[in-house]
Amino acid sequence: MYLDALVAMIIYTSVTAAFYLLGAAVLHARAVIPQGNELIETVALIYTESIGPSIRVAYLVGAFFVLYSSLFASLAAWSRMYSDIFGHLGWLNFYDINQRKKVIAVLAWACPLLWAIAYLFVSLPVGMILFGGIVGSLLLLIIVYAALNFRYRQYQVEAPGPLYDFALWFSIVSICYVGVYGLWNVMFA
Repeated sequence: MYLDALVAMIIYTSVTAAFYLLGAAVLHARAVIPQGNELIETVALIYTESIGPSIRVAYLVGAFFVLYSSLFASLAAWSRMYSDIFGHLGWLNFYDINQRKKVIAVLAWACPLLWAIAYLFVSLPVGMILFGGIVGSLLLLIIVYAALNFRYRQYQVEAPGPLYDFALWFSIVSICYVGVYGLWNVMFA
């Protein structure tokens, strides 16, 4: 499982970096900035400019499945995460599995409905993506806190080695740097 996770991490990091570089090269050269609902069409330029116009339909089909699977996975994660948060806040009995399942079922309908309403009334996909990035950055800070808590306050049968500690602190510094940098650019750029 560790090997699978490592290989997956290398693949998705490489593909994401290649996508960003290709996007920056194509969109910057044309001085194109995605605006409003033209986001999908603008991003399609990355592929039609580099591969050819015949790839547009394949890109749109692929984009649909990528966005759908991302939405599906996010919905599963967020509905369970919020039910856990509600349980820890005392809004529901955390140890009552049936009650948590009901909250997950309600959230599984409420979240997509709220997302659709936000899209229809806000109509700023780029702004919504930036807002989601800000929320994600804030959630990463919670994960940093949890990682530090598990590393230094929870009892461990076997203490991790110095390589683990280096990787942990490198990750924490990277997360904080990227989070502050992103917030700075959104607020002051």
